[in-house]
Amino acid sequence: MLRPALEFAAQLLWPARCAGCDALVAADASFCAACDETLFPLGEACAGCALPPACGRCLRCLREPFPFVRASASFAYGGAITEAVLRLKHGGRVDLARPLGHSFLPLLRREAAGADAILPVPLHPRRLRARGFNQALELLRAARSVRPRPSWPPLWVDGLRRVRDTPALGRLSPGERRAMVAGAFSVVDPNRVRGQRLLVVDDVMTTGATLAGCARVLIDAGAVEVRVAALARAL
Repeated sequence: MLRPALEFAAQLLWPARCAGCDALVAADASFCAACDETLFPLGEACAGCALPPACGRCLRCLREPFPFVRASASFAYGGAITEAVLRLKHGGRVDLARPLGHSFLPLLRREAAGADAILPVPLHPRRLRARGFNQALELLRAARSVRPRPSWPPLWVDGLRRVRDTPALGRLSPGERRAMVAGAFSVVDPNRVRGQRLLVVDDVMTTGATLAGCARVLIDAGAVEVRVAALARAL
């Protein structure tokens, strides 16, 4: 009886708000009705790059596959998802990780099945100090806190290290992004990774260069399989 009472009191004191615009919403909602209309959930998409509308593998992935075996994303990057992610990352709104993590939960549950561990894409220490948190890690923590808690693989917060602080990649071409992240990541303990099936998680997948860089060093360290998942996929 204590937990429902505490949850009711928390809702009175700190009512749930839309991740996109801060409008009041129901306790179990992530977005208000207006923001929800701007969301584009990704259904059938390419298993290699998470871009719709392919089912199976798109021609690009058949010609030049990524090092990870599968990619998936919950939403297209745009509308309220973009607003919420930007407010989380650049507005210091770490509280938004909770509603966004809950929206991310169904995909994470599916992709975590069969994985030996989950790894967030790391930030460079300099950027982590400036921001104060790693948004990929906060999304994972929020999703994993949902009750009743499902069975999750271990969360390896220190599995990957970002050894080079790459600049913002938003305006770079796919080729420039790949060159920029080459050598940007390392595996902290190769013995821990060897023989493992791993899931790497980020907030947004744009060209796939960052997630590919993470997957590549994990495979080079002996991982037998790497999947990747993102809250949003840029189209």
